Amino acid sequence: MARPPLLVLLLVAAAFTPAPLPAQGFGDSFGRWQQQPRSCQLRLPVGGKVSCRSVQLDQRNPLVLRLSLLAPGPLRGGLQQLTLAGQLQPGSQPMPCRQGVCELKAPLQLQLASVSETQFDGRGLAQGVPRITAVQGQCRIDPNAIRCEARSELASGWTVSLNL
Repeated sequence: MARPPLLVLLLVAAAFTPAPLPAQGFGDSFGRWQQQPRSCQLRLPVGGKVSCRSVQLDQRNPLVLRLSLLAPGPLRGGLQQLTLAGQLQPGSQPMPCRQGVCELKAPLQLQLASVSETQFDGRGLAQGVPRITAVQGQCRIDPNAIRCEARSELASGWTVSLNL
């Protein structure tokens, strides 16, 4: 089995490491944007198509973004979370953030490095550890819609299509 490139490992580590407290002058470079989509479809390698309920973008630093989506899970009353992490493409500017709250004002292009899937039961408790997969793919994120496609060597792929 091929080893993932160093950039993939660094992006995965950055996406799932808690953000440190901001240093003086850098507090506006990270934060979160969250919204309820008007419509949302996820296609998962296992489980087929599902609709999602919420979308969230976490900007850990000016280059790395994490896109998380919540959808009904296979367990009664449960949820599943799909998280795609990657690096902003050249030409994309980070989201402007203030006191941890970001605004999605301009289109973003994201080169994906990993996908994580987590299942939660009806009480909100995680059912095991997240399943993280190294991927290749892209996301186009703009104030009206988000479109993502990701593929790994072992899975058929993930797609995200939502309107805001």
